Amino acid sequence: MGNADKKIAFLINPASGNASARKKGREMAKAVRSMNSYSLYETKSPEELIALTAELAQKNYRAIFACGGDGTLNLVSSQLTGTETAMGIIPLGSGNGYARHHRISMQWEEAIKVAESPIVSLRDTALFNGFHFLNIAGVGYTAKISHEFKREEHRGLKGYMKTVFKNLKMDAFNTRVTNEHGQWEGKAWMVDFCNGSQWGNNFRVDPAARDDDGAISAVIFRKANPAKIPVIGFRLASGSIHKSSHVYRISGSKFTMEFEGKRPLHLDGEAAAIIEKTAEIEVVSKSLIVWTRG
Repeated sequence: MGNADKKIAFLINPASGNASARKKGREMAKAVRSMNSYSLYETKSPEELIALTAELAQKNYRAIFACGGDGTLNLVSSQLTGTETAMGIIPLGSGNGYARHHRISMQWEEAIKVAESPIVSLRDTALFNGFHFLNIAGVGYTAKISHEFKREEHRGLKGYMKTVFKNLKMDAFNTRVTNEHGQWEGKAWMVDFCNGSQWGNNFRVDPAARDDDGAISAVIFRKANPAKIPVIGFRLASGSIHKSSHVYRISGSKFTMEFEGKRPLHLDGEAAAIIEKTAEIEVVSKSLIVWTRG
């Protein structure tokens, strides 16, 4: 490895994922240290992760590898958007939706090889009421689960499913979603805005989504008979949700969403703000350099 490789950093979020993911993180950190070719940082808080990413970008690092889940990727990419520093991905989270979207190996030993011979591409990011997101953001049931999951002791798929079973009731709300191509109005269980294709663990909310086409999609889950929930869940897991009559999809570059009351918001699967009555969502085209592997 040449000196230029020193300008590649690995940022680990030790709190990401479940116990298995954290063990993998420790193994990966030990391996990176033994290489003596890259910079390695273990952060203790979201604030530290954000500040360190911004600092390294200002120092013109070639790439920063976000080692964690979608929440970690969100924080790192928020500071790399619009810079010349690329983001790499080591999936060590609970669902790893964005990594799976890009077919990044779930094995860190394979994912780390991207640093040796990356495929470099420009990718879209997006804003929800000014909040950055990389993969998927939304309101309704998914946001409610994200806020509840934040309080769950067990991470990973097991903890997520436990949270779902504790919160099976879906509260429908009146909403109107408008963009340059049209409008949808009615009662919805949830509305997710997709730059990437899946929430994580291969639950694909918009299998056709791309993050390099200058557009995002609003995926609206209409109010339906609760007996249909297992069918909807199967379609999410099998990548066939687009065939469901209970889902409406509209694509565009900018959206306005109007809704009743106050609603929780999730950004890349992480609990975010509580928003009220209206929201503006827009794509930020070709704003992030991403390293992947063919």
